[in-house]
Amino acid sequence: MAQKRELFRVAIDRTGLIQRGAETFPCRVIDLTEKGFQLRTDGAFHAGEVFHLEFALNETSSVMCTVQVTHVRAPYLGAVITTISSDYQTQLSRFIEQVNSLNMTGF
Repeated sequence: MAQKRELFRVAIDRTGLIQRGAETFPCRVIDLTEKGFQLRTDGAFHAGEVFHLEFALNETSSVMCTVQVTHVRAPYLGAVITTISSDYQTQLSRFIEQVNSLNMTGF
């Protein structure tokens, strides 16, 4: 049975990098939650695979973490965060709160 998402997705469009061993792939972060991401990439990945992800949230904040692929429907894949520093988790959480606040107020 596929793992189901527990949180609402925040739609974004950010350029990122996937690092798998010595290989590096460009990607687009399509949406995110505090626990994971949906990515678009031309690299070939499979469920269960683990890699390093890095991308900018905005001009001043970025995220670097290790993720595990939960599902693949090329060129898209879903990934859950397995390792993230408390600083990056705080930046991710604040970014999501800011986006949600803007969406709630209509500005």
